[in-house]
Amino acid sequence: MTNFRTLDKSAEILFEETLQKVRDRFDVRRKEPNVGLKTLVRFEELKKYQSLFVHRVTELKGASGSFIILLIDKHSTIVRKKKNGAYLEEIQEIEPVLVFNLQQDVGKAFIRTETVTDKLVDLFIRVDIDFKEYPNFSKNYLVVGEKPDEIQKYLPRGLIESLEKIEGMIIEINGNMGLVRSEKNLTENLLLQLLSIGYKITK
Repeated sequence: MTNFRTLDKSAEILFEETLQKVRDRFDVRRKEPNVGLKTLVRFEELKKYQSLFVHRVTELKGASGSFIILLIDKHSTIVRKKKNGAYLEEIQEIEPVLVFNLQQDVGKAFIRTETVTDKLVDLFIRVDIDFKEYPNFSKNYLVVGEKPDEIQKYLPRGLIESLEKIEGMIIEINGNMGLVRSEKNLTENLLLQLLSIGYKITK
């Protein structure tokens, strides 16, 4: 991970204008890019990129805690196939991500959209950690982790309630810190979704 690269101006404007819409709900504090880098280095999900830059590291403090929203500038190379051979193409995307804290160390855990294959595997090997009081969340998301009991106890209820209504998010937890992302490019709607998740976690 690298900490400096100039952010695309349109992405910067979109981020700032969207943040302005929710500013009255939070105490907003800017952080140095190094803070974002040190925070993200613990997440395996982000190690697949050849290079990663961070921008607009912002801490938002709610009634019961705080979370961080930042932009990651991701670079990777993919192989494109053509009739007469193949060539390498560099892909660059800017994605908003949310980092939140948990009350307790729950080890490593992953939450992602549950597929039909996951459901079939779960019939034979109980790997999915279910939350019976949140049926939509349990239906839509696969939850796996090292410490199932701790995950059931300490996974923020605001996060689960948000994911009851929002599909397609990917959550990685390492210890007492979690990363929420969608693997999609920055849009106003996506950024507002992440901010709403952060709000529910910290309200």
